[in-house]
Amino acid sequence: MKLFADGVDITPAVGNLSWQNTIDELATTMSFDMAKSDAKHTNIYLPKEGSIIRLYTNTEIFRGIVLSVDDGDENVNEYTVCDFGWYLNKSKETYQFNAMPAYKAIRKVCSDFNIEIDSIPDLTKKITKIYFDKTISDILKDILGLCGGGYNLDVTPKGLRIYAVGSIYAYPEFRLSPNTHLIYSPSLRGNVSHSVSIEDMKNSVKVITEKDGNYSVRATLKDDENISKYGLLQEVVKIDPEKENANTVANKKLSELSKPKENHSFEIIEAVDSYTRAGYMLGVDGVNYIIEGSNHSIKSGIHYAKLDLQKIG
Repeated sequence: MKLFADGVDITPAVGNLSWQNTIDELATTMSFDMAKSDAKHTNIYLPKEGSIIRLYTNTEIFRGIVLSVDDGDENVNEYTVCDFGWYLNKSKETYQFNAMPAYKAIRKVCSDFNIEIDSIPDLTKKITKIYFDKTISDILKDILGLCGGGYNLDVTPKGLRIYAVGSIYAYPEFRLSPNTHLIYSPSLRGNVSHSVSIEDMKNSVKVITEKDGNYSVRATLKDDENISKYGLLQEVVKIDPEKENANTVANKKLSELSKPKENHSFEIIEAVDSYTRAGYMLGVDGVNYIIEGSNHSIKSGIHYAKLDLQKIG
């Protein structure tokens, strides 16, 4: 593992290195400390606000900018770094798209803000919408929501990456010692927690349309078995009947919302050159989970990861 600041290797002076991301946030955040008074580190380059930070394992896995430096301690500086998704969360713009394919709309936004692109699927959904004074990240997320199918977006050192949620599988492994075989990390998980909640569950979906202030019910779909068990929990969805089918929307929404939300979290050790991040799929004991959040740290050369998971299906 190597950490560079403005092209200078600062690895020997870095401590408490950690980084985290979630499926809901576009940016990955990193933090670390650097010694500044110890004689053996006097020639180490100290980053400043705006410095570019790069983290390498067997390849570059993170590139970001120093947002803040806490230099109040006489012995260490504390740094907060975000990847370039931070700019998309902060910058605002107004757009009007008229039947533009989603992938073209996304590329238009990226071009306007000099955002490099890692990968974008061929999203052909026609986007007709006005975005007024919205953050770039909110515009991109809304476009993906209009495409349906469940897409995730994040930022890699190559640029913006969009992919179907669950299309990338994580397979973290590690060795107990250099001459032992690889172990699948979740098989030796620690600090396990598990919860099941019906707080956000819905078992009835009503689809409506609106015209000139008048509302009409176009479809109602219920999960009777679920209602008899938990009571009626209804969601109302408004659609444009010229663009969406009421029954299709009702079926999709009920399928998404009619199950209790089951969450797991645990900690694992993975190889230093492994990176299990939010948005990836992970198999645990024959069950697939989406990684909703990951929190990584490297201590004494060991890579620790805490994973927050949501059960699929």
